[in-house]
Amino acid sequence: MKAVFTLLPLLLATFANAATETAIPIRRLFNNTPVGCYKSKGSMKFMSSDGFNSDGFCGVKCVEEEVASGNMGYSVMAMANEDCYCGNKLPAKADKVDESKCSQPCPGYDERNCGSRLGDYFTVYLTGLEKSPEEETQSSSEPSKTSTDSSLPTSTLPVEPTSPSESNGGGVNKGAVAAGVVVGVLVVLGIGVGAFLVIRKRNREKVEEEYRRSAAAREFAQKPSSDHRLDPGMVQRRDSVGSIADSQDYSRRILKVTNPDG
Repeated sequence: MKAVFTLLPLLLATFANAATETAIPIRRLFNNTPVGCYKSKGSMKFMSSDGFNSDGFCGVKCVEEEVASGNMGYSVMAMANEDCYCGNKLPAKADKVDESKCSQPCPGYDERNCGSRLGDYFTVYLTGLEKSPEEETQSSSEPSKTSTDSSLPTSTLPVEPTSPSESNGGGVNKGAVAAGVVVGVLVVLGIGVGAFLVIRKRNREKVEEEYRRSAAAREFAQKPSSDHRLDPGMVQRRDSVGSIADSQDYSRRILKVTNPDG
């Protein structure tokens, strides 16, 4: 019996130490304090991407990672929509932006914000492990999600050079195109009208020429045919005045001189 009372304080001390060791990660899961909105996650590493992400969910991920490695947990976490990041340093002050940039509600708990929908802004929380964790010394320009394996090869994509017209915001000038269309239509109409006038003039000249020829033909047909050598008075007479000698020319009047005395 005495041995039992002797061992009891030792057992209570053991349980107390175990409770103390597990109290920090359990307590801090419910004591996440938002720090602000950042355009960079700093040196924090990617932990998970889940449709139920929230500050509590991400906090559990940060604890699981560190407890599995025998440590007490991360002091800082960041969220960008469904993505969770954990680390022990806050991003640089230069990367802090207005809270309006981090207006995306957490998928798992819409009363908290989880950065931006596209993942380019991060809502940063303190997990409660440290009240004043260190900050990054300089701004980070890392992408929003990075692999934890630094041995993976990286590649750089070439950037296509932009033409002067594109860089200056240039493009097809709609006003110039419209003006060109109008000028083209006017030119076509002018050519059409000119051709019509030329054809009309030629047809009119042709009609006038045919009319002149027709009038000349009618005038020629109406003019009586006569021989200038014939005596008009003799031609119209029907009575015979005597025999006509074949050797005489009766078509003209002949002046005959006679002697009245003889």
